[in-house]
Amino acid sequence: ALKLIGTIAAKAKPVLNALAREGMADAATVVVVRSSARDVMNWRSDIDILVLRDDGQRVRMKRPGDVHLQQDSRPRFLRRLEEGDDYPGWALRFGVPLSDPDGWWAKQASAERDNPHWPDWRVKVGHARKRIKMASDLLDTEDVHAASEELLFAASHVARAVLLKHGVFPLSRPELPSQLQSVDAGLGRLLDRLMYGDMDATALRSDDALLEERLCQLSGCAA
Repeated sequence: ALKLIGTIAAKAKPVLNALAREGMADAATVVVVRSSARDVMNWRSDIDILVLRDDGQRVRMKRPGDVHLQQDSRPRFLRRLEEGDDYPGWALRFGVPLSDPDGWWAKQASAERDNPHWPDWRVKVGHARKRIKMASDLLDTEDVHAASEELLFAASHVARAVLLKHGVFPLSRPELPSQLQSVDAGLGRLLDRLMYGDMDATALRSDDALLEERLCQLSGCAA
């Protein structure tokens, strides 16, 4: 388990303080998720913190530095799990709880370990198509930076879809290229380029086309 010390603990403290200040701490689950929880953050990574309450009430606060705060209701989180979304399943498998005052997270994580859900890879295909469309539109307006970000999201969705379809549970984004080595090394290299490369419009259009090809291979359309 990740030792929540140093930067992550310091960055998370304003969230816990804000919950306490608004009288929401006694019934709020607070969990570190994504690459932060796996201790594999890179230069693109924020510290991702998930806050869940029964009523879905959101704590009001300014974003504390490089913290990405996601807030949801517990019922919706569990509904997403049942609908095949990989995010709640990932969080229950790998998330590191900072606060679990009523034991709700421990109960759900235990249930997930005993009877794990397998996410529906087709959900990721739908997300990827939307991101690719957004990236193409941005490239048409010559917004290369924004297009690169959208393609990174798209490639991440495609990577997770490929892994899930091959029976491999995806880890955090920085770990996906290594996971893809035995499944689709080319897609792993593409994702690595988008994470770490300085891409121009021509290269991004090429990667856009490659992602479209992978989606066709996944969903059975004509390439």
